[in-house]
Amino acid sequence: MSTIGNVAVRDNAGAEAGVRRRLHFVDGANIAITTVDDPLNHEIVVTIVAFAEGSGADFSQFFPAPNPDGNKGTYASVVMPDDYVTTVRQTFIVPKDITAITTAAVVVIPDGTGNLRRSATTNFGLLCAGEQYDANTDAIAVGQIAVTDGEIECINFLPALTVATAEDIVGIEFTRDALDALDTVGASVHYLGVWIKGT
Repeated sequence: MSTIGNVAVRDNAGAEAGVRRRLHFVDGANIAITTVDDPLNHEIVVTIVAFAEGSGADFSQFFPAPNPDGNKGTYASVVMPDDYVTTVRQTFIVPKDITAITTAAVVVIPDGTGNLRRSATTNFGLLCAGEQYDANTDAIAVGQIAVTDGEIECINFLPALTVATAEDIVGIEFTRDALDALDTVGASVHYLGVWIKGT
């Protein structure tokens, strides 16, 4: 076979891998490679994109409850008792690799089955960027959500993060109003923390 037009390929250290007419590019971990023929300019355009670890796909992070005062099984929790108004305040940072938040949930385990009367308010701003702590303020309306005894429940508060972006520091205030007649759980609810997921 003729060697006219062959190309020598060397690695980063200068060692020659071989001399061939054709190169074969292979995607690696967190690397995407695309090749496009450009006949007008007599070239192949190779685009290599490197993703930060965890990006290019779903990214998920859990932030445990601050100052737990109880437990559900082996899970540390903040106990939100029945017949009482309990507020948990927690701070977390939207992970830097997230470009779009798809899930924002308070994670709880109830000791009973019924409707949980809840509300949530947030303040957030970009970390160490000269923004006010309450550059953004948002909330979910007071309402109730059905929960089941012993199940790990995710209570959505994504509507309270409508303009949040990567590396925003978020303070969430989550309240259970067990004094309201519409709260029918009839037992304690264990607050485990906050779960954030995105792409």
